[in-house]
Formats: sequence, structure tokens, C-alpha cells
Amino acid sequence: MAIYRNTDHPNIERSIVTVGSFDGVHCGHRMLLQRVIDMAREYGGRSVAVTFWPHPRQVLDLPGDAPLLLNSLEEKIALLTQTGVDDIVIFPFDRTLSQMSASDFIRDVVIGKLNAHRLVVGRDHRFGKNRSGDAEHLPEFISDGNLKTEVVDLKMLDQKISSSLIRKLLVNGDLQSANDTLGYEYVISGKVIPGNRLGRTIGFPTANIETPSYKLVPKEGVYRVKVNVENARFGTFDRLGMMYIGKRPVLKEQNATRHVEVNIFDFDEQIYGREVTFALTHRIRNDIDFENMSRLAEQLNRDKETILKILS
Repeated sequence: MAIYRNTDHPNIERSIVTVGSFDGVHCGHRMLLQRVIDMAREYGGRSVAVTFWPHPRQVLDLPGDAPLLLNSLEEKIALLTQTGVDDIVIFPFDRTLSQMSASDFIRDVVIGKLNAHRLVVGRDHRFGKNRSGDAEHLPEFISDGNLKTEVVDLKMLDQKISSSLIRKLLVNGDLQSANDTLGYEYVISGKVIPGNRLGRTIGFPTANIETPSYKLVPKEGVYRVKVNVENARFGTFDRLGMMYIGKRPVLKEQNATRHVEVNIFDFDEQIYGREVTFALTHRIRNDIDFENMSRLAEQLNRDKETILKILS
């Protein structure tokens, strides 16, 4: 497998290509990618996922209007890798690229640089300047008669699967439905940064996690998480913990900011500065304002008991 971080010199022949932002690499994306993989086997070519970074809306939307993303770039690469595609091409997205017409993108990139034999897209896929290209009129943008196209419906139980739907579920605290739609447990990766060490005083030391500003963090509360301290590859989660997302109301801080903290069970290593990955498996409760730290400690003990009783 190869990962190309631009399209200047991809060494790909007879490719079966799909193109998209793939934020979340959710069940719908995986249906699409599996079709690409199957076609590559059928025609003796290579399955290729073309994606963009930054996300196009981060570039084109007004400040504050772009949606928070389900994945960082490295998370997206790891998730795409898991699908089994042969090659991943990451196209740097900027305003210049946004002005390329749909027909030019297919001619110069999909055919010209990726040697595409087949192009597979989702039913709602749009591309090119002003998103003028769509799946319904896809053949009209293709001048090379050797490139064949296929359109895939991204649905699950008659419900359209979309990244925006998953964002809404996470923001509303419906982690179970979000995970079902993703096809895996929602992942948060981040660097461990120093905190105020208050957790240690009540028996629950926490790793404070710094996440990218564009990363969607779910609704405030307490979550059961699986932990990968090495961040080597998603799926290698060998520890359990509980994640707190919130503004720590027990501290009565003015202008409090949201924190992401994780108590990793049976773990006391020094991991400041390291990247750690968490898979959120269950939402345990909402954030609560406790009258003092002792009450908080009592609740955290109950939370831990609840988490340890969950088998998965």
C-alpha cells in the first residue's frame, strides 16, 4: 500500500478511483470503498481513495462556519488504511484547486495523474468549481470514453448516511447511534499536556488531552474509553479508562474552558507530550456540578464500577 500526500508523482496504473472528503470514514464511505476494492480485483487494477486536506469547507467557509471534523488527517489515514484500499492520495486543498472545473479535475487528475480505469462516487457526491459536478451528470464531464463510472447509494436501513448526521448525534450525546453509523467506536487522538493534578488528590489521576481546534469533541459528560497509549494503529486498544469532557464545574472557575481528561485504569506511566488515542465505547452520564471534591470522588468511583461491568 502507498500513501501519496500530493498528486505530483503517483506511481499508479489502471486504477479504480473514488474521490471524497471522507470525514469520519463511516459506514457509507466503507460501502463505497468496498465497491472500489471489489472492482479493482475484478479488473486487475489498484483501488485508490482520493481525499483532500484541509477539508474543503475549512478553506472556503467564512471563519466559524466550517463544521468541526470527525477526524484529524492522521486519524483519517489510519481509518482509510483499515478499509484495505491499495493506495491513498491526499490532495492539498486550496482556493486555486477550488476553481478547477469538474471536467478539468477528471481529465487532469483522475485520468491524467491517476490513470483511472473506473470512477466510483456516492449518489450525493459533488465536485469541481462551485460543486458543479454531480453524480447524476457525471458522464457529461468525461471526455475520455475509456473511463467508466459507477454511482453508489450510501444508505443504511433506508437512512442516508452522512458525516453531518454523525456530527449531530455526537453533539447531542447519542454516542451509540453515532458509533453504529460510523461502523466503529468514535476516536479522539491528542497530545497529553500538563494539568493541575487535582485528580491525583482524590485518587483519579488524569491525562489532559489537547485536541486540534477543528476536531469535534462530543457532548460534555463521562465516557467509557478504550486506550491506545502507543498510538501505533487504531484497533490496538489494550487498556480501559474513563474520559471526562466538560468545564469542571466543581472548581467554580470563572470563564472556565472545556477540558478533555482521561483516567486510564491501572496505569501510572509518565506520558506527557505523547500522542494517545481513545475509542469512545459508551456514554455513562452527563456532566454534574458537585458541591465539593469528595462528592466528585464518590461519583467517580461509581462511574468506574459502571464501566468495569460493561463487557466489550
